Amino acid sequence: MKRLIKVLALVLCLSLLAACMPRSGGGGSDGGEERPPLETDTVRLALFSNGHIFNAIAEEQGYLEDEGLTVVYVKVENDDEVFEGIRNGTIDVASNSGTNLPLQHISEGMDLTIFAGYMLTGCKPIFTRVETEWHGIADLYGKTMACEPNLFAITGPLMDLGYNPLREVRWIDTPIQEDRITAVLNGEADYGLVGTSLNYAVITNPELKICTYASDILPDYSCCRVEAMTSWVLQNPNTVKALLRAWIRAMAYYDSHHDEAVALTAELVGQDEAYVRAYLDNPHCELNVDPMKSSIKRAWNYMDDLGLLDSRVQQIRIDDHINVTLYKEALDECQALYGSEYPEFYERMQAQFAEHNQ
Repeated sequence: MKRLIKVLALVLCLSLLAACMPRSGGGGSDGGEERPPLETDTVRLALFSNGHIFNAIAEEQGYLEDEGLTVVYVKVENDDEVFEGIRNGTIDVASNSGTNLPLQHISEGMDLTIFAGYMLTGCKPIFTRVETEWHGIADLYGKTMACEPNLFAITGPLMDLGYNPLREVRWIDTPIQEDRITAVLNGEADYGLVGTSLNYAVITNPELKICTYASDILPDYSCCRVEAMTSWVLQNPNTVKALLRAWIRAMAYYDSHHDEAVALTAELVGQDEAYVRAYLDNPHCELNVDPMKSSIKRAWNYMDDLGLLDSRVQQIRIDDHINVTLYKEALDECQALYGSEYPEFYERMQAQFAEHNQ
């Protein structure tokens, strides 16, 4: 009888001990450490036809599943749909709408927070007809450029050279970027610039030549930032970090498995690999999750100096709309858990953060 009582007591103690042990839930880690639960296990991400490479990798490699997170794509056709969706709550996060557009919306009073990056520099070619000479960005003076004038990667450096780019360059801003190629071909414009996905259309046209790329003119110019309503970021910090951990791991995979990532991207966007390699194999196309606060603030200042922001801009402190803390915490956690897989990658990302996010 005494032995039975001892056994029952031991079972009870073990049960109580087990009840006190931490349990893994949504957002649990491979390292066995307890993480705070996710505020929501679903993120609605705006998706254009060119997709989101890091998220595709994170799905394919199981990184989102590791985080207990599901990303639901909300398909959009244009940037107006993106920001309207963020406003009305049908979209949580956007990542492919540049830097100039979220900054413009912030200047107009939309309470957005930028908390990460997607493309640091896109593969954006400045092109012209093969017979047209190019000596440098000063060649745009007095000429016609098929491009939106709020592209600070071009107008900012022109201003640094002493030009007034909004007055001394004629801009043709066509909503359909393929029309910019047509404008250059038919002589309506001297030069043009198109987005990353149209690089293939330019390099395969025998009547056109690439003069340079936007990232040659303004290094690390900040192409596509990741933004959401500030209220959503503040209400879902653990979910944001889970998403960033999955994307950081996907970036590490992308860097070390480039050919596999190209094949996955081609499948994602429904194009052959030659089309995708025209930009993903190009060193001007840099995908990077780092928020790059310094580049965002430089873009904000350029746009302000050029008069491209709303008049309410003087009442806004742009630092209040950039959150680098959640990214840094996600990066630190990834390095602690997965740093041995790609040590050089994590060292590089930590150095980049320290340089550009003070």
